Amino acid sequence: MERRSHGQGWNVVLAAGEGSRMAALTRALYGHELPKQFAALDGQKTMLQATMDRIAPVAPPERTVVVISELYESMARAQLAGYPGVEIVTQPMNLGTGPGILLPLAHVKARDPKAQVAIFPSDHHVRRAEPFVDAVQRGLSISGASEAGVTLLGAAADRAAVDLGWIVTGERLGAEDSRAYRVHRFIEKPPEAMATLLLGTGSLWNTFVITGSLASLWDLARRHIPSQARAFDKYSRQIGRGDEQYQRSRMYREMLPADFSREVLQVAHGLAVVPVIDSGWFDCGTPERLFEWLRAAPEMAPMLAKLQGVLRRGGAQRVDAARHAAA
Repeated sequence: MERRSHGQGWNVVLAAGEGSRMAALTRALYGHELPKQFAALDGQKTMLQATMDRIAPVAPPERTVVVISELYESMARAQLAGYPGVEIVTQPMNLGTGPGILLPLAHVKARDPKAQVAIFPSDHHVRRAEPFVDAVQRGLSISGASEAGVTLLGAAADRAAVDLGWIVTGERLGAEDSRAYRVHRFIEKPPEAMATLLLGTGSLWNTFVITGSLASLWDLARRHIPSQARAFDKYSRQIGRGDEQYQRSRMYREMLPADFSREVLQVAHGLAVVPVIDSGWFDCGTPERLFEWLRAAPEMAPMLAKLQGVLRRGGAQRVDAARHAAA
């Protein structure tokens, strides 16, 4: 396998979710359960394809690694056929976002140990891509100025959300026009009174978009989830030998789960955050958030009407939360 001696920009796309939270809605729409990243909710491109299009200015497909569940490999390959050079890595089982992030990072590490990396969930909607991409590129450029070498993207909040994670910002990093801050603390799904206070003090929604050097991300993993980091260190040295799938399966059978947000980011010191302003960012990870996006976007009125009709006809089960969100 080719190994580069210089660092370049790489994208990592997290698309290994198996769709449990949205199963009722996707079953109603498609007749079978489908992880939301593979669904075309706007009637055109799927959320995974929209993510690939959005992040193309950051790094091209040939420097993009997408992690998926083994269960949906054929579907992912079909949807990503229009992105030549993209590397698709299958995950044997879901062990949380710790292994879910380290697996694609191990593949980047094998090809470009000095890489600069941007990590993206695949269940987000962004109405205006340009300010989003600008924030990603600012995050990559400012990461070296942060103590940890890692920068998060925080969406400018426009309501007191109690169903999202928040980032409380600290002092500004760099020059006055840098638009980057130290991360003071994380607050996950606060009560309404706290969310109102966070909104009033300019705190940001945590998008879970992460930028930084591969070395810095790996260092955080070694420090906070060491057993998983050691396993992926060993695995990265085996990539290219031809038995990667067997090695992954064996490694996952022996590995403990880990949550990258809770066990790494929320306990790390020296992280930075860059605000994402005027991008129209939405997290569509739950029925409530999906309907929030649909209600806010006039062009999505047909899909909103279709979903509301399906729910009224009782075409989906276990959708109490979705019914409430759609009201």
